[in-house]
Amino acid sequence: MFWFIGAFLVGSAVFLFAPKQASIQSEQASSRKSPGHISLFILPVIILAWLLFTLIDGHNSNYGAAAISLVLTSCAVAHPKFHKFIIPCASVTAVSLLAGIILAS
Repeated sequence: MFWFIGAFLVGSAVFLFAPKQASIQSEQASSRKSPGHISLFILPVIILAWLLFTLIDGHNSNYGAAAISLVLTSCAVAHPKFHKFIIPCASVTAVSLLAGIILAS
């Protein structure tokens, strides 16, 4: 749980204190087509398939939805076309983790 809080704090600090020119340059760089996006997208899709097979096989846990939504968040980060889904996927991850913690208590 501490890693999730730490990641949230670091992400918030980067968002608040990063210069505006850096975000403009990264948007311009991401708008260009590059073949590297597919290679970043392969590993999360493989992990997502593995998670789905283990859940179908019967290895269910309270954190199954959190694991799937975390992988979907990384898929959304890896491909610029899916950047609009980053916050919804991360929100599902946070809600799933909180539900898992509450149910474990």
